[in-house]
Amino acid sequence: MKALTFQHQKPDCILVLQGNKPCVEFFSFFPESLIIAVDGAAFDLLEIGIKPNVVIGDMDSFDVSRVKDESCLVIIDKNQENNDFEKALLYSLDKGYSHIMIWGMHGGDFEHTLNNTSVLWKYTGDFNQISIADSLHRVAVPVCVDMVCSELYPDEVVSLIPFPHARLTTKGFHWELNNEVLELSVREGARNRSVSSTISISVHEGRFLFFCDTRFPDSYILSCLRIYFYKNYYILLKSG
Repeated sequence: MKALTFQHQKPDCILVLQGNKPCVEFFSFFPESLIIAVDGAAFDLLEIGIKPNVVIGDMDSFDVSRVKDESCLVIIDKNQENNDFEKALLYSLDKGYSHIMIWGMHGGDFEHTLNNTSVLWKYTGDFNQISIADSLHRVAVPVCVDMVCSELYPDEVVSLIPFPHARLTTKGFHWELNNEVLELSVREGARNRSVSSTISISVHEGRFLFFCDTRFPDSYILSCLRIYFYKNYYILLKSG
C-alpha cells in the first residue's frame, strides 16, 4: 500500500509549467529542491526573482540570454512529438528523481490543461510520488495503486476524480465506497469529507486524482494551528 506524505518529505525537484503564475511563497517551502522550468515558465520565475536550475523546451517563448551563467542548465529540444512538460518529465526520469512536484498544470488554455493531464498519466507509474500544486491551498496526487494517508484532519474536503474510471473501496470517508465505480460523465467523487486523520483507498481497477489541502514541509506550525482550528470547529458543529 502506497503511503502519501507531504509534511515530512520534500520533492527531489519542482517542475514549473507555463500555467498559473508562480509565487515566491511556494518556493520558500522547498529551498533544497531542484527547479526545472519549461521555457516560458522560466521567464515567469525570473520575474519574481527566482532562477531555475534547468530550463528545458523548444525555447519558442524564452530568450536563453536571460540566463547567462553556468548555474542554470539550458536544454534546447526542438522535438515536436512531445510537449515541454513531457520533456521535463523525461529529464527528471533520466536523472533518477523519484518524487516530483508540479506547479502550473493548468497550462493557460483549456486544451493545454487536458494535454498536460494526458501526459501526466503516461508517466505516473514511473515516479514514486507526483504532487500537483496550482495554489497554496490545494494539492493533487495521481493514484493507481492502494494508498493510505495519515495527514488529514476530520471533516477535510477530499476529492477522488477518476481518469476515466476507478473501482474503489474507501475507509475513513463520510461517504464510503465499497467496491464501487467512479467514472467520468457517470459518477465522480468530488467534495467528499474525511472523518479521521487517516484514510485508506483500495484500488481494484483504474486510476484517479486524489485532492486534499496542502501540507508543505516547512509549514508544520501552520498546519498544526490549522488542524487545531478545524478540530475545534468540527466539535462546535457537532455540539451545535
